[in-house]
Amino acid sequence: MQLSSDLASRREQAARYVGLFPRAWRERYGDELADLLENEPLGLRARFDLIRGALDARLHPPVPSPLPVAAALVASASAAAHAFALAAQPVPTDWPGYLDDALPLIVLSVAALLPALVGLWLRLGDTDGAIGRIGIVLATTGHLVWLVALLAAAAHVAYGAVTAAAATIAMAGTAALGVALVGRGQAPLGVLLAAAGLAGVAPPGLGWAAFAAAWTGVALLLVIDFAGRSSSTRGTRLAG
Repeated sequence: MQLSSDLASRREQAARYVGLFPRAWRERYGDELADLLENEPLGLRARFDLIRGALDARLHPPVPSPLPVAAALVASASAAAHAFALAAQPVPTDWPGYLDDALPLIVLSVAALLPALVGLWLRLGDTDGAIGRIGIVLATTGHLVWLVALLAAAAHVAYGAVTAAAATIAMAGTAALGVALVGRGQAPLGVLLAAAGLAGVAPPGLGWAAFAAAWTGVALLLVIDFAGRSSSTRGTRLAG
């Protein structure tokens, strides 16, 4: 009875993880993965790799997904607009430098940064390493808490220390992802991402402008890469 119960539990767990992948992937590899998961114990590393693999399959299908690229463009444009709004103020704002009128811009930017950062992390593949894993955990956690705090501020709840702490964690994770990308041979993206992380904790007058500039550079590189991969994919399909 215990063996049957354990087997049923493993099958249910396997079905949950296989279900994370897109349908086309499941139709091709789902049965093989389910058999593997039913017969192998799942540790924390294996669960993490499965989630990453599912995200990668959804954001990097045979036809490249534009989501991370579009998210980076929206994030950089919103951050730039916010930086211009700050620069137009006669008196510099206190750190972290938010304006009531321009708060929706930074809310939009932070929300868009989440899929952009996940897309950048997925570029590391299986070679993300400890720095890459720590970076994505800090970046996503920090941005989520930061976003909630900003929404609270938009509802006229004082953002206070929680917002500042969340933004700092988000920037630390962003910088760590940049370091991981540099270490995996993607220096231009990595340097710009690390610069964005450092700029995010600089004084508002300079920091937001540098943050917007760095993310604009990241977005442009992603656009160029996406255009190249899309052209290559179309060429392969036509040749086939």
